[in-house]
Amino acid sequence: MTTVTDQGLPASGMHAVPINAVAFSFTAPDGVEITVWRWPHRPGRPTLHWAHATGFHGRTYYPLLDSLAEDCNVLAWDMRGHGASAGAGMLDRFRGWPTYYDDLCALVESHGEPLWLAGHSMGATASIMAAARLPARVQGLILAEPVILDRWQGLQLRAAKLLRQSHRFGLAAGAARRRPRFASRAEAVESYRGRGGFRSWPAPWLEAYVEYGFVDDETGVTLVCAPSWESATFTHTEHNVWPGLRRLRCPVIALGASHASTFTPAARLRLQALLPAAEVITVADSSHFLPMEHPQAVADAIRRMPSLLPGVTQTTDQMDAECAVTSKIALDRPCDGLKNAPS
Repeated sequence: MTTVTDQGLPASGMHAVPINAVAFSFTAPDGVEITVWRWPHRPGRPTLHWAHATGFHGRTYYPLLDSLAEDCNVLAWDMRGHGASAGAGMLDRFRGWPTYYDDLCALVESHGEPLWLAGHSMGATASIMAAARLPARVQGLILAEPVILDRWQGLQLRAAKLLRQSHRFGLAAGAARRRPRFASRAEAVESYRGRGGFRSWPAPWLEAYVEYGFVDDETGVTLVCAPSWESATFTHTEHNVWPGLRRLRCPVIALGASHASTFTPAARLRLQALLPAAEVITVADSSHFLPMEHPQAVADAIRRMPSLLPGVTQTTDQMDAECAVTSKIALDRPCDGLKNAPS
C-alpha cells in the first residue's frame, strides 16, 4: 500500500459546464427508467462508467469526468432516487443497496462491450458488486473511498440492522433532517459553502452539485434526492462487501482517504491480503470527499489502469517519484467528520 499527494487537476482541465454530456436511459430490472449521462464518444476508445456517492448525481463530478473524456468514453449514471433518476426512487420498491447492484448490473449488461467501472463511496461499492456478478463484462475497477467496512464495523452495522436501529446512525439521521428547499440555487450554494461535508469542496464541484441536484418549484428550488430516500440509503449501508471482493477477477485500484474514511486501515490491509495484485493507495491530506479534494489522484489512477489508456500508463515507480510516496497508512477514525454529509 502506498500514500500519495496530489495538487488537483490543472485549470485547463476545468470547464464552466459539462462537455456536451447528453442523457439516455436504460430499463432497470423492475421496469423503471434510469438516466445515464454520456460524454462525447469516439470509436476504438475504452468506456468508463462513473458511479456517484449517496445523495449526489453523476454531473456533480464533471470537473473530473470532463478531463477523463479527453482520453476515454465516459458514462455516469444518476442512480435511482438521485438526479435525473429521482422519479425511480420509490421506497416501496427499495430493498437496500442490492437494488443499486441490480440496477448497475442491468446497465453493464445493456452496454455492447465490457466496461471499466469506477466510482465514489457507495458508487464504488456498487461497482465492486457488479464486477463480482459479471466478471466477463467488467474489465477493471477504480475505487475512490469505497464503503468497505472492517470486521468490527460490519458486525456493528449488521446488529443495528437486525435490531432495526440502523436509521439512528449519524448519516441516516442527518440525511433525514436535511433542509430540502431554498429560495434559489445561489442561496443553497452559500448555505453549503465551507460547511459540513462541503467545507473542502472547490467551487466548481459545489456549484455543479447544486445546479443539477435541485429542481425549480413555485417557492424556489427543492432537492431532487429526497431526504427520505437519502436516509433510507444510508440506513441500508452495505455491512459485508467481502463476499463480492473474493469473487473479483479483474484489476483493482482502491484509493482511500488519510482521515474521515469509509475504508479503514484494517479494511485496506485485509483487501490487500485478499487481492495481492490490487493497488491500495492512501491519498495524503484527503477525507471521504477525496474526488473533490484530489481529482488528479483519481484521474491518474484511472489513466494508469493496465490497458485502459494505452500510451499514457505510468509505472508504479514513475508514480512514486512524482507523488512523494510514503508507505505509512494513517490510522484515522473512520467516521470522524462525516456527520450529515452524503457518502
